[in-house]
Amino acid sequence: MTSVPGRLIVLVAVLGLTAAGCSSHHAGSPAVSPEPSRTAPPPVDNRAPQEIVIAGFPTGTSPIYHYSIKSLDSSESGVIDAPDKIAEITLPPQHYTRPPYTEVVIYLLTKDRSWVKLEDKPAGRSGFSPKWMSFNPKKLPNEDGTPDVYSGEAAPRAAYIIFENSDNISRTSPGHFRGTVNLSQTEGFLTAANLKALGRKADSIPFTVVLDAQGRLTSTTMRIPAAGKFKAGTFEITYDHYGTAAVPKLPTAAEQTKAPAALYRLFN
Repeated sequence: MTSVPGRLIVLVAVLGLTAAGCSSHHAGSPAVSPEPSRTAPPPVDNRAPQEIVIAGFPTGTSPIYHYSIKSLDSSESGVIDAPDKIAEITLPPQHYTRPPYTEVVIYLLTKDRSWVKLEDKPAGRSGFSPKWMSFNPKKLPNEDGTPDVYSGEAAPRAAYIIFENSDNISRTSPGHFRGTVNLSQTEGFLTAANLKALGRKADSIPFTVVLDAQGRLTSTTMRIPAAGKFKAGTFEITYDHYGTAAVPKLPTAAEQTKAPAALYRLFN
């Protein structure tokens, strides 16, 4: 990863020079004080701010990391382990009334196997096994028709789309950037009703970006203005625990079961 533009490299030069055979106790040989520390000028980074920000996005060679997505009415989190090709993704809670319960869906994906777990409160309300259910990734494909297994696209693509669709990103300070994105041309962030209420405001939604000392993305935040019946809100994606997040644990034989046909009907 490229270092954050403007990162300071501190060079401390301590010179312990004295006259040969002399010491500070000899007359006419004053002690030589160390030179003051010098700070090198920030390295020059001639890349465009957009290029710097996009370069900070996690890739297939990034160390394991954790992410979270938060908006006014939803949340998602997960761990992406690119070196081992494992992803664990926890979707926002869903609330049901017949019967009343709350359910959290957790996906566990490797390059060739997939599981899903339904965590119910109270337990057992959905009627599905509380174990990891191994499913055929071809029978529950992604929206583009590809099998639902780990891929390079497993990371939250939302942040990348924000950067890619913006051509006015500027650096406000080392590691900090801001810009605007046209959400009327971007799917997946706002509902059609919200976009309609925003009107021309959707063409220029402000966002900020923060990179860490290694130039890696740590957060991006969009500020959605109020419009019509929709309140103002914040859409935030956070990336953290680079290289230190716990590797998702694959289920043992006793911890898993084969997904029933009802699961495929539920998710299709």
